[in-house]
Amino acid sequence: MYAYETIQKILFPVLLIGAAACFISGIAVGEPAVAAAKSAGTAVQKATVVSEHSIQPIVGTWREAGTADARSLVIYADGKYEMTYKDGRAFGMVKVTAEEHPDGSKSYWYSFLEGGGVVLEDKDTASPWYSAYTSANEQWGAFARDEKKATQTDLYSGQDGAMHFVRYAENGYDKNRASIKAEDYVGVWGSGRCSAVVSREGNGFLVEIQWASNAAEGSRWVYHCSYDNFAAILFSNGDGTRIDYVYAENGTSKENMAYNDGRALFVLRDGIMRWQDKKENTDNGVEFTKLP
Repeated sequence: MYAYETIQKILFPVLLIGAAACFISGIAVGEPAVAAAKSAGTAVQKATVVSEHSIQPIVGTWREAGTADARSLVIYADGKYEMTYKDGRAFGMVKVTAEEHPDGSKSYWYSFLEGGGVVLEDKDTASPWYSAYTSANEQWGAFARDEKKATQTDLYSGQDGAMHFVRYAENGYDKNRASIKAEDYVGVWGSGRCSAVVSREGNGFLVEIQWASNAAEGSRWVYHCSYDNFAAILFSNGDGTRIDYVYAENGTSKENMAYNDGRALFVLRDGIMRWQDKKENTDNGVEFTKLP
């Protein structure tokens, strides 16, 4: 059992005041880019071959459709997912499963297996509290896989489509994704005293950021990220870390981990990669340009 305050922190992260002074405003994108994005997105989906067992077509953020208390679903590139609902959250794994038909053909499904979660207890009393639970990776839903699409925009469960989830792209990033590819993020980026290195890591990406307040002090952020084909962005897996460091004149150093539950978005548009830190500052962002 978790204390109420601890689980509350998991479900509703406190938004701290940002530390990096180099946060600046965003990028405006016009109507021509929107039209080009729609055309480019369609062409990419037609040209790309989807691997039989890949979950990349559904990686990203989803919202349940047609319900009063809609659930939110985040699917990561490594197969993990998190689902948040009114009185709790659940987590687990998603796998591609096959159903063989009498004629030898197969239908493919995204099967969601729950590993555990937290739920609000005594919610109608003066002292509600959150309790943690585990489950034996039981399947709670299977959603039809569209084998013709590299990026799926709808998830319908079973044969009857009783559960329906639709794609959600923050700030409409899916509308201005023209010509952006996952590999475009890889490289070394700079923004004044801030630098960022983006590299491949398994099915996802590793983003390492350093910000120096002066020669002896600074902070480092590390994010394990997934790539959302629908919005053409990198989003962190919820375990981002920030470490503050100080170097002394005698050569010794002191490090302090500020947190290990950071979340962030990285949005590449028109040659500028913008870092949006969801843990410390929800409204601003650092703008990076790629270094030669």
